[in-house]
Amino acid sequence: MSLLFETIRLQNRKLYNLACHNQRMEQSRRDLLGIDEKIELAEQIQIPDWVEEGMYRCRVSYKNEIEKIDFFEYRFSHPAIIQLIENPGITYPYKFEDRSQFQQVLSENPGANDAIITHYGCLTDATFANVAFFDGKDWLTPDVPLLKGTKRQYLLENKILIAASIKVEHLKGFRQLSLINAMRDLNIVYDYTFHQNHLMIHGNY
Repeated sequence: MSLLFETIRLQNRKLYNLACHNQRMEQSRRDLLGIDEKIELAEQIQIPDWVEEGMYRCRVSYKNEIEKIDFFEYRFSHPAIIQLIENPGITYPYKFEDRSQFQQVLSENPGANDAIITHYGCLTDATFANVAFFDGKDWLTPDVPLLKGTKRQYLLENKILIAASIKVEHLKGFRQLSLINAMRDLNIVYDYTFHQNHLMIHGNY
């Protein structure tokens, strides 16, 4: 079995949303390894002196126990074209380090910067983030994500997001898109045009 990992936002030397990361880590170890023993990430992560102000990505790799903790500077990337890929065979219920199925999708679609996987016409996730769409009133996110992301969980619990069944044909009725994960908030918003099999992002970011 591949290692599992958590990506934690580290901004101005502060770790964010540790409760959700702890919860997912505990659930994964319980489901996959039968381990109930808790690991408190706040006690295990020591921020090195070289980490300065700004945004960093803290990556915690683990299986039975934490195996390594790495820190990387983080810079936002923005897509221009997001391909829609119908493939019910792609699943990702646990955050494994083996992401080869997503890498294959991107390599097979070199004209796109990212892809949203659909299952039988229903949206799930992008390759590196959960997705959310604004209908002019509410932010909606697919109720069947590939991975239940920690930022998605936080936004649902705080009633900022609404989980709903989102079909491909609904995309022309939304106004904006956001890609959300531990590093990206809902305030990074893209206007887009829906085409038959992809989303074209407008504007310079």
